[in-house]
Amino acid sequence: MNKIIRLAVIGTLFFLAAFLSPRSTLGNQSQEKDADAYKKDYNVAYKEAYNLVLQEKWADALGAMEEFVKNYSQSAWVDDARFWQCYAREKLNQSPESVYKCYQEFINAYPESEWADDARANMVRLGRQLAKTGKPEYEAMIQALEENQEADVKLAALYALQDIGDPESLNTIINLYDATQSTQLKSRIIFMLQDFKAPEAFAKIKTIILNDPDLQARRTALIAMAQSDNPEAVGMLKEVAKSGKDEELRKAAIISLMETKDPAVASLLIDLALMDPNPDIARMAILGLQNAESQEARSALLRILKESKNPEVRKAALISLSQRADPETLPFLREAILNEPDKDLARLALIMAGNIAGPESLDLLKAVLATSKDADVQQHALLAIAQHGGEGVESILLDAAINNPDERIAEMAVLGLHEFKGSFPTDKFLELLKKTTSQRVKQAVLIALADEKGRVPVSVLTQVLKEETDPEMKRMLVMTLGQTKSDEAVPALLEAARDKDSRTATAAVMALGQIGTPKAKAALLEIIEKKEPEKIKKDVPE
Repeated sequence: MNKIIRLAVIGTLFFLAAFLSPRSTLGNQSQEKDADAYKKDYNVAYKEAYNLVLQEKWADALGAMEEFVKNYSQSAWVDDARFWQCYAREKLNQSPESVYKCYQEFINAYPESEWADDARANMVRLGRQLAKTGKPEYEAMIQALEENQEADVKLAALYALQDIGDPESLNTIINLYDATQSTQLKSRIIFMLQDFKAPEAFAKIKTIILNDPDLQARRTALIAMAQSDNPEAVGMLKEVAKSGKDEELRKAAIISLMETKDPAVASLLIDLALMDPNPDIARMAILGLQNAESQEARSALLRILKESKNPEVRKAALISLSQRADPETLPFLREAILNEPDKDLARLALIMAGNIAGPESLDLLKAVLATSKDADVQQHALLAIAQHGGEGVESILLDAAINNPDERIAEMAVLGLHEFKGSFPTDKFLELLKKTTSQRVKQAVLIALADEKGRVPVSVLTQVLKEETDPEMKRMLVMTLGQTKSDEAVPALLEAARDKDSRTATAAVMALGQIGTPKAKAALLEIIEKKEPEKIKKDVPE
């Protein structure tokens, strides 16, 4: 695991430990006091705002209620305050449209509030006014509100009949479903039907799934079916998953089937994954197979990986296999790595091979590195080898870092060695710096030498600078030393300021200016007084 990832994981663990650790009794008492104080504050604040309502000081009341909602959004009075905001707007003769919208937003946010009925009544009154002024769209809104209110009353009555065991309540509910056009009311009736154990209720839900023209109602009925303990429910879900005309309905059926314990579900998912012409349905079925433990499911995933023409379907199969990767998977992974036209899929197969323990997977990765002509595959093979670890891995990476003519591959080998920093000492990295002629590899080595905060030790930088001959690399080292802002770097930079290469010397002067300590300033004065090259003098910071 690289340092950035490791730090992120450690940080997350510390956060979770702090979050999950038991609070002290004193801490609990403090929190209880804070909660009591908060409750007292919002009670006082609401009482003051409500007094303005009673006094009919509507502008002040509106401002006070808005401030209350802003400051006490978690209080028990927030829905009351939201209602009085709308009411005050109406009393202030704000536009009926804006007040109507205010009430509508209130009802959407707090449908169970004790003020919801008052808000609906006010909306009906405002809607009628707006309809009379030439805005007929509000007439339809009023009708919907009145229908919903009537439906709520009917449903409450039906629930009461159901609770007292009225034998006609089921027929009444079914008739109400057939008569209504409200999607919201249909959904509520469907979940009521789920509570009935009578076969007529199950049959009605089944009819809705298969024949109802309202697509939303069919999806709601499918959810209700998935929660049913009727033995026919699984068969119904299978039927929809196999031949439903609506793709989203089929997906919902597949998801519901994943939750069942029926052993025959795996066979259905295999058929869908292999044979369904819709790639989205095939991927959903593959997702279901991911948790199936049978050898049949595993064989199906391997077959999909080999035979499917759709790269997204193959990728889904590969991801599912990653949960159960073992040496038996390696031949299929090798095929995907070397012959898969989709590069993302090939890289995923390499990562999977790197996660399989044992010499067989390492041998596969070595063979891929040796035989592949694709530089991208070789790079990711090196990373997978580093990830795998094992005997000989360090030598493989070091050889690629020094001898591979492709700078990108050599750089990737250095990054792989970075994973072995604990066992790959600094002197070996410095030796690698001497042996390589690639600027890209040298930069990668410096990254590998960095500490946990991304800083290369000054002692390492000065040693590398002392032995470096390439002017461009020297300038990079000089600039890196300047970024350390350390007095330890000053002697090396003072020496670099006397370099024969004027660009390196100038970079050293600028680096001393970047450090900016008294010791760095003294070095700059020494450069001016003793050496005084005109080019450097121009670049000395004032």
